Amino acid sequence: MTALTIQLAHDQDHTVIALIGDLDALSAVRLDGAVEAALLDGHRHLAVDTTALTFCDCSGLGALLRAQQAVAVLEGTMTLTNVHGVLRRILDVTRLDAAFAEGPDRALPSSAAPPAAVAQTS
Repeated sequence: MTALTIQLAHDQDHTVIALIGDLDALSAVRLDGAVEAALLDGHRHLAVDTTALTFCDCSGLGALLRAQQAVAVLEGTMTLTNVHGVLRRILDVTRLDAAFAEGPDRALPSSAAPPAAVAQTS
């Protein structure tokens, strides 16, 4: 089991939420908190980068659905990017792949970005 690390980066159009590690029953609440913080800060367009997501269970999937609903209530958008592996499989098997918009691959800003632009929670 790999602890979940969440990195946030804001640009003028989107907030990228990078998920690193396992999104499961123990860590889903951390995604809830990251999404809530972004929305409270006025960010309405989220891109959830799953490049480094190593595991996702039904609790993690539930957290992604809650995030999407919270964004929709505020008339924002949420896309999943870099979907692969276990997340791709769980979305396909549950037929929830159609429930999420998949956007162009987005990653955190390069290391040239100012340190204040990226927040990390562990």
